[in-house]
Amino acid sequence: MVLSMATFALGDAFVKMSSSTMSISQVLIFMAIPGLIIFSALAQRSGQTPFSRGFFEKPVIARNCVEAVTAICMVSALSMAPLSLVISIIQAVPLIVTLGAAVLLKEKVGPRRWFALFAGFFGVMLMLRPDTSGIPIGAVFALTAAFGLSARDLITRIMPQSVGTLQMATWGTAAIIPAGLVLLPFTGPHEMPALNGWLIVLCASLANAVGYYSITAAMRLGDVSFVTPFRYTRLVFALIISALFFYDRPDTLTLIGAALVIGSGLFVMWRERKLSVSGNT
Repeated sequence: MVLSMATFALGDAFVKMSSSTMSISQVLIFMAIPGLIIFSALAQRSGQTPFSRGFFEKPVIARNCVEAVTAICMVSALSMAPLSLVISIIQAVPLIVTLGAAVLLKEKVGPRRWFALFAGFFGVMLMLRPDTSGIPIGAVFALTAAFGLSARDLITRIMPQSVGTLQMATWGTAAIIPAGLVLLPFTGPHEMPALNGWLIVLCASLANAVGYYSITAAMRLGDVSFVTPFRYTRLVFALIISALFFYDRPDTLTLIGAALVIGSGLFVMWRERKLSVSGNT
């Protein structure tokens, strides 16, 4: 899980670097193509054919659409906002998933977890810092990406058992390519990247592929309640990378907000594990 979070943070950094020389649509397309090849090969090797009727299942279609929109928002956020801020906001995903499960899937959430949710969302507001001039557009994209990632996780919960993990990864990655093509007329200017630009995008794609493989292995090999809290190490790696390569120093409010989000998320996870052990819902 720690390796996964480190490579995801590296992937985010490479995306941010590439967005300075390419349009958002180019980044999406050029990053998705290598990922599609990698996931298709892995799926085929594991016996999960990329060509299956499961592609037309309604949850799969909904997940793919969410995946495409989320990718657009994430790349847009990374191109406009500091890496540390984007990843800090993304840490709210477990809280949003818990809220969505309570509202949409009717899962029971007790008062202590509701309090933790409100504390976590207060932390998000500290990071967004809305004022009379509104919220920075990069932060809005990051928050939208967090909701998109949460929606993807919720949809995954109702995914048919016949659909494999690598099939979902292949189809989700494939959905990003037409999304990038649709954006081409609205983003620009479009210039073919130099060799270093291609290498950066390739590194982003490979880092995300390693991250996805690692998180899948972690969730299959380890106890879920034990390995899941290590998701928050992504922020640690993002802070280090931001300081070393982008000379980004998050301010006090951002750090306090991130601490509230992480603390609330850890409490929710601990509470859910305790209730699961005791046999309660």
